[in-house]
Amino acid sequence: MESVEYKFKTMLDELDRPSTNHYAGDKQIYYLTFPPNDALVVKRKVETLTKLAEYTGWTVHVVSIAQVIYDFFRNNPDREIWLDQEQYYDALTIVSLFEDLGASVRNQRIVENAILAKQAELRGLKKAILLITDLECLHPYSRFGPIEQQLYSDIRMPIAVLYPGQLTGSSLDFLSIYPPDGSYRSKHL
Repeated sequence: MESVEYKFKTMLDELDRPSTNHYAGDKQIYYLTFPPNDALVVKRKVETLTKLAEYTGWTVHVVSIAQVIYDFFRNNPDREIWLDQEQYYDALTIVSLFEDLGASVRNQRIVENAILAKQAELRGLKKAILLITDLECLHPYSRFGPIEQQLYSDIRMPIAVLYPGQLTGSSLDFLSIYPPDGSYRSKHL
């Protein structure tokens, strides 16, 4: 399996020589897959990826899904209720709570809004790349495929997604625990 650095370099080469007829669509969204158990190793490579991009004239701007989810829960008005009642939760209540939290994350488009806000902040910058990190923090709330589908028409700049999972044919399996999903419209490396 190729390294994340190799995949990132491949993406940079494609960005410098864009193809107008790609089967995955016209958006420059790239999934850089890696084994889920390498998540911490890949996290430590973000600085290296940033330097690779800078060497070729690109700038990298990170959106950490961990930070987005943390900020949402930290600032949620129901946070105190969740924490006060935590000692009384049984297994079924915890499952239900996570389902409700996941529905809140999805229905309020927390991740989508964070990505679009970062894109708006970078509007006008040339050769800027959004790097989406810490995707594993979406579990158990969501997967990234549905998020990409909601964002797709609003994407205006290249996005690199550090994706913990495997590429199986043309499908991605998030965290190697979800079934392969072929509905991603992006380019998989």
